[in-house]
Amino acid sequence: TCQMDRTTPRCVPVKLTCQDLTCPPGSTCTMDRTTPRCVPKVALTCQDLTCPPGSTCRMEKSTPRCVPVTVTCQDLTCPPGSTCQMDRTTPRCVPVKLTCQDLTCP
Repeated sequence: TCQMDRTTPRCVPVKLTCQDLTCPPGSTCTMDRTTPRCVPKVALTCQDLTCPPGSTCRMEKSTPRCVPVTVTCQDLTCPPGSTCQMDRTTPRCVPVKLTCQDLTCP
């Protein structure tokens, strides 16, 4: 842009600010000395982070992270005649093994 230097017109560089820069989603503008730059937004809490299905947000020290949801037998309702047992890390409904105590003979 042109600015007067006392009585002489001179071309001088335009000083850009964050108002002159449009950053993509997930980033924000910060000044790097005299230059505006887009930098990724840092999620501060679990409220700032959206996790994909099958995972949930947990704080690790001061950083929110998406971690897989661990499902247990408390999260599973089995049909009558079956009960829940953990198969490694997965809850499963398995048939209840009947005994003579479960049967009334005529």
